[in-house]
Amino acid sequence: MASLFQAAIVQANSGTDLDEDQTSDLIDAMLRGEADERDVANLLLALKEKGESVSELVGASRAMRRHMTRIPHSHQVLLDTCGTGGSGSGTFNISTAVAIVAAAAGVAVAKHGNRRATSLTGSADVLEVLGVPIESDAESVAQRLDRDGICFCFAAKLHPAMRHVIGVRRQLGVKTLFNLLGPLCNPAGATHQLLGTSTLETQTMVAAAIGALGTTRSFVVHGADGQDEVSLDGSTHVIDVRASTSDTYQWTAADFGLQPATRDALYAADPNKSAEIIRRIFAGESGPCRDAVLAGTAAALVLVGVASDIRDGVTKAAETIDSGAAKDKLASLVGH
Repeated sequence: MASLFQAAIVQANSGTDLDEDQTSDLIDAMLRGEADERDVANLLLALKEKGESVSELVGASRAMRRHMTRIPHSHQVLLDTCGTGGSGSGTFNISTAVAIVAAAAGVAVAKHGNRRATSLTGSADVLEVLGVPIESDAESVAQRLDRDGICFCFAAKLHPAMRHVIGVRRQLGVKTLFNLLGPLCNPAGATHQLLGTSTLETQTMVAAAIGALGTTRSFVVHGADGQDEVSLDGSTHVIDVRASTSDTYQWTAADFGLQPATRDALYAADPNKSAEIIRRIFAGESGPCRDAVLAGTAAALVLVGVASDIRDGVTKAAETIDSGAAKDKLASLVGH
């Protein structure tokens, strides 16, 4: 096993990408707890220095999917709004709010996420403050998805094999290949994804990977202001990935019929502040935070075919919030 890792480290250090099967075997060994921590650290650093490739991301995702605890369901259409994180934007949990509004609009949602790593507040952190049970086992998560049309897939709970690499990742203290795997390894097998990335380079790679891994349709988005969200500050770069094709285009605030909003207007210092913002939006408060959720939800509704275009999506998202349906959906997720 050590020789396989050492050969891969030499290969990566020479600037040559690993192929899918090779990467899959190496990640598989890591997640079984069969790899030496020093070899794991050296390989992750070598891949980072070289620059991770699509083949490596696909191979690693396939291995991680084999080890995750799956959530069974019967939904033909299932949405996830999990992004890569790492933008450092400090915004409230927009994609989490979008997931709840989309579910309230009738879309089945399996929101994948974790506690904060590179952000001020992760999806698990804000949902916990909102009162949502995040430590549920797979059976309970599946029951919630069937009953409420939305569930939270807590990465720390449903990817138990990650315990074998968490120590190394903490020691390294830098982003590695594993930071890109979360959105590609939804335990419920989401058919549609609104997936934000923090850089254009990551966007291109993740879009290619999700196409190779298989998706009904996904929007991989990156805000020109650095947000890993649909952004209302400048333009949002979109890669529209389908089963065998992809298209690229851009959205601006004007396309949504909304006012521009800067990142500063969306700032949340911690999970408590993020939860407060979400509660206020669902209670009917207007402003840039609501508009950010409307834009993200509009994209999600277009993605799954509930809205004909993003203007229609904004209208449907606004109606969902104003009717109280989003607030009620959060209450059902909490269990009250």
